[in-house]
Amino acid sequence: MPTPYPEVRVQRPNRYYAELLLEDYAGQVSEMTAINQYFHHHIVFEEKFSDLAELEECISIIEMWHLEMLGETIRLLGVDPQLRTLTNNKTTFWCGNYVYYGNSVCDRLAADIAAEKSAIEQYRKHQQLIRDPYIVEMLERFIMDEQHHLQLFTDAMNKYCK
Repeated sequence: MPTPYPEVRVQRPNRYYAELLLEDYAGQVSEMTAINQYFHHHIVFEEKFSDLAELEECISIIEMWHLEMLGETIRLLGVDPQLRTLTNNKTTFWCGNYVYYGNSVCDRLAADIAAEKSAIEQYRKHQQLIRDPYIVEMLERFIMDEQHHLQLFTDAMNKYCK
């Protein structure tokens, strides 16, 4: 996407905002999950579907940029950006069970499409809860990427699974 990413900054430390962003960082629906899912799909597609392998790798790299920006933002908000979330006052660390590994091209692409839709929905929810304009702007830029990824995965699904 040609639109630049905003500078990573926050108005002030805010633990609540950081805890919300930890979901985007390392929850079940998160950049960490997307990176690992897409990279796994890249590896398994390499032998027979080189175009899909390249697509998955490129998108996983964009998700790494999101992860880095989220981690820096969480730190600026005053929280250590560990790969965890806080659910019902219980710390839950990220795990590989969040990744959809799949069995075929079509079910992997379907999972990737679902992941992008879920990420967009979660970012929109967090935009409504966060009143820091710098964070809201960053999330909006991420949504632009996720919408583009959604279109790319949909195009691939239409090519390979119709």
